[in-house]
Amino acid sequence: MERLKYRDILYDDRQIGLWPTDKLKRVPKPTNDIVGTIERRDERESPFGKSLFGEYGEEIQREFMRMTRRYPLGASFWDMTDIVNNAILRKRNPVAPERAPIPEDPRVLSRHIKMLGHFLGADLVGIGPLSQSAVYSHNMKGRELEAPFKYAIVLLARKYEPTWNAANGWEEIVDPASFQAYQRLLMQTETMANYMRRLGFEAEASNMNRYLTLMPQVVLDAGLGEVSRMGIILNPFLGANFKAACVLTNMELEVDGYIDFGLQDYCSKCTVCAQQCPSGAIPRGPKTLYNGYYTWKLDSKTCSDFDVLNKEGCVCGRCTKVCPWHVPFAEPRDFDAWDGSNEWLHKYVDAQKARLVAENYVHPTEATDKWWFQLDEQDGKLVFYDERNEQKVCKEYPLQR
Repeated sequence: MERLKYRDILYDDRQIGLWPTDKLKRVPKPTNDIVGTIERRDERESPFGKSLFGEYGEEIQREFMRMTRRYPLGASFWDMTDIVNNAILRKRNPVAPERAPIPEDPRVLSRHIKMLGHFLGADLVGIGPLSQSAVYSHNMKGRELEAPFKYAIVLLARKYEPTWNAANGWEEIVDPASFQAYQRLLMQTETMANYMRRLGFEAEASNMNRYLTLMPQVVLDAGLGEVSRMGIILNPFLGANFKAACVLTNMELEVDGYIDFGLQDYCSKCTVCAQQCPSGAIPRGPKTLYNGYYTWKLDSKTCSDFDVLNKEGCVCGRCTKVCPWHVPFAEPRDFDAWDGSNEWLHKYVDAQKARLVAENYVHPTEATDKWWFQLDEQDGKLVFYDERNEQKVCKEYPLQR
């Protein structure tokens, strides 16, 4: 099909989206060393799965069952997610019997789909190959999973900055702050998958409560980040202050390639997240070999135990909040002077680290902008409380109250 009139953006090299992803250095393989076969994982073997099925003890199992839903706002997000997911399962449109009369060029289709992702509200969109090692072997219900797709279209949603800055990182608002992003991603990915099926292409969403995929590997393969000391994927523009979901498809697309913004070297020297981890679950030392690749391996049980038994709130995202790569209220225009070099990025991040140290790792709005109530469900009643976790964030940088 010849070039379509008035649709130059599908054919030219203009940047798609607001963030300057076109300046990132692309490399043929991930920056963390992969030395063996990466095995597929059973979702029930995840920390949340082990908590749910009692492998971490009865207390963890009991508290896990009410972890998010003990707070009214968390329960409200959970209810709406269930409602939408159940509606989707009841009525999912089939793949159209005939392909729409649109170009078959993978590059044109990739640019079209990325533009759609941003139109739907995603902060960043990337496309990568779908490795079967990134597909769960079984879900939480024990059902065997298969995802016979070639590509993953990954959407990132940034957490709401004013609220995230005002939280200490493990208060009751932390999980709702994640669910607020998950909820947007749910609608974005389901709308995208629905649209692609109407065009005659196989497509299935992988999102909150119905993840088919381990998102860290999918985000990595889509060129949206590198492996960080926190054990999760970090993006050069958003840090780790985001959530992710994806659409799996066999539509022929152009993949973006892996990125290298020098994070392996930076994280090897920076231990802010480990110092600030309230549970001590993040390692301060070098990488270790795990499932065929080298990474900073999080102590998943210790992290999960703190998430579930947290007296003050629900789960924990302290590491993502204080990571120097998370620059509060960063905007694309802040990168106008970026020359594409890793050195420029690292100086930008070092400036944020200096601000964190000057603030004693406490954002100024933590003392003024907590708009949420500390409501907790206990014995069927809502109570307002002001209890604090007994342990400090860390010995080096205790929070000032």
